[in-house]
Amino acid sequence: AIYAKTSFYYGKLGQRVASDHVDLVDDGSIPGLRGSSNIDDEGTPTQSNVLIEKGVLKGYMHSILSARQLGEKTTGNGRRDSYKHYPLVRMTNTYIMNGKLEPEEIFKETERGLYAKEFWGGVVDTASGNFTFSVREAYLIEKGKVTRPVRGATLIGSGPEALRSIDLVGNNLSYGTGTCGKGQWVPV
Repeated sequence: AIYAKTSFYYGKLGQRVASDHVDLVDDGSIPGLRGSSNIDDEGTPTQSNVLIEKGVLKGYMHSILSARQLGEKTTGNGRRDSYKHYPLVRMTNTYIMNGKLEPEEIFKETERGLYAKEFWGGVVDTASGNFTFSVREAYLIEKGKVTRPVRGATLIGSGPEALRSIDLVGNNLSYGTGTCGKGQWVPV
C-alpha cells in the first residue's frame, strides 16, 4: 500500500502520527507467540521493527518485494497462508509498548468510558485508517471505576485519530490471538 501510495501513512516517515505516549512495534521474533517464527515465508529472519516511536512514524513493515520497490531493508514481514499463496506484507506480533501506569490508575482518570478487555475480530481500511472491531468482553468505566459488563459492543472509528488521542498507556502489556486476513489467513 505504501508503494502504491494508497496507505494513509504514505509519505509520513519522520512525521508525528500518534500521541507522544505511543511506541508501536511489530516483532516476529518473540518466542512462543502466535505471530512469531525464526524466518518469514520468504526466508528473511524476523526481527523487532519500531514503527512508531514517541508518536513519530519511524518505519514500515516490508516483504522482499516492497523493500526492493522502496529501496528499504526487508523486515521479516513477508507472510502467506500456505505455499499456494504469494507472500504479502503482514504484521506478526504488533503492539504498543508498556507505559508506566497501573490499569487502575487509568481507570481512575476516566470519567466515562469503555474498558474493552478482549476483542473478537475486526477490519481496517488501510487507505483511510478507519476501523471496525467487535468487542468480546467489555465493561463500563463510570466516575473512575470499572462497573457493569457491556454486551454486543462494537468499536468504530479512525485509527490515526485514535492513535493521536491516546493520553495514558498502562504497564500491563499482554498478547492476544488474532488473524490477519487480506484474502489469506495468517496468525498474529
